[in-house]
Amino acid sequence: MVVFPTLPRRKKRILARLLAIAIACLVFGCNLPQDPRGTFDRVRGGTLRVGMSVAPPWVELANGEAGVEVELTRGLAGLLQAHIEWTRDSESRLLELLHQGRLDLVLGGLDDQTPWAKKVGLTRPYLEVPDKQTGKSRKHVWAVPPGENRWLLVLDRFLQDHRPEAALLLDKARP
Repeated sequence: MVVFPTLPRRKKRILARLLAIAIACLVFGCNLPQDPRGTFDRVRGGTLRVGMSVAPPWVELANGEAGVEVELTRGLAGLLQAHIEWTRDSESRLLELLHQGRLDLVLGGLDDQTPWAKKVGLTRPYLEVPDKQTGKSRKHVWAVPPGENRWLLVLDRFLQDHRPEAALLLDKARP
């Protein structure tokens, strides 16, 4: 082996294997993370299917779609040049539709302690708000279809970049 002429034979083999592993990681890791269902590619320039359940001030439906998460979603759709298709239902029904891949996103004041965490994907918390009833802090998240890692990464980046805007929207929505 000419690659490492001054090293002992055993070390040469180890280095050669490490080099092969590094090359494989570069070659096969180029398109990571991926969406098995192609959510991000379908949404970008297409339709964003959003499920929402009433949870003021996050989602309100009195005079059309409104609320902190609704406004954030409109901003996301604008960036992705996507049309929003809203679906209104109970949280459990929406999360079931999400699990089935029939929605791209579910809003409704969800936090990171949702019992659905094992069945759907959750963004990283983007706002931490004290619960008025318990006094404990609730870390708000959005729910995405399971396994759609590229889509999840896009949403994580969007929410982290728009945390100040989310906080302002929440302050305006509170009485």
